[in-house]
Amino acid sequence: MTSLYNMINTFVFAFFAGLTVFSALAITFQKNLIHSAFYLLVTFMGIASLYILLEADFLAVTQILIYVGGILTLILFGVLITQKRENRALISGINYRKRSAFISITLGALLCFIVWNEKSNFSQQNEIQSSVHTIGIGIMGQYLLPFELAGVLILVILIGVLALSSSIKPQ
Repeated sequence: MTSLYNMINTFVFAFFAGLTVFSALAITFQKNLIHSAFYLLVTFMGIASLYILLEADFLAVTQILIYVGGILTLILFGVLITQKRENRALISGINYRKRSAFISITLGALLCFIVWNEKSNFSQQNEIQSSVHTIGIGIMGQYLLPFELAGVLILVILIGVLALSSSIKPQ
């Protein structure tokens, strides 16, 4: 019974990991920005699915609410507003393919090396707590300053988006 459970779990993980990697690759090679944004939606949902498999429920819900619900919506509105202003189809300029492929493969290999070497530390967790509790203690304790700075950065970005998308030009 345990063997069947492990086999199903491995298959589900491989499916969502493959879906996420495929859609991430499709984003980079897609020339139409609207199609890239929809592939980004699939990538974000795949990442949320992987969080669910890792039993990180809070991160999965946060991934869906913030990235799929907020960030992707802002990207789509930005692309659609820009497309209407310029009155031409937006295409992505894919330049430096060899350089970006080299950097991506190098970073991927580095991440695989780090995960492989730290594999033993992941399995030696003393007590299992809810991910909500752990993240809450971290945000309100050790990571309070970066959390507040990220909030200020998001506020500045939203003000910049409003300034760029408004029809009134500053004098």
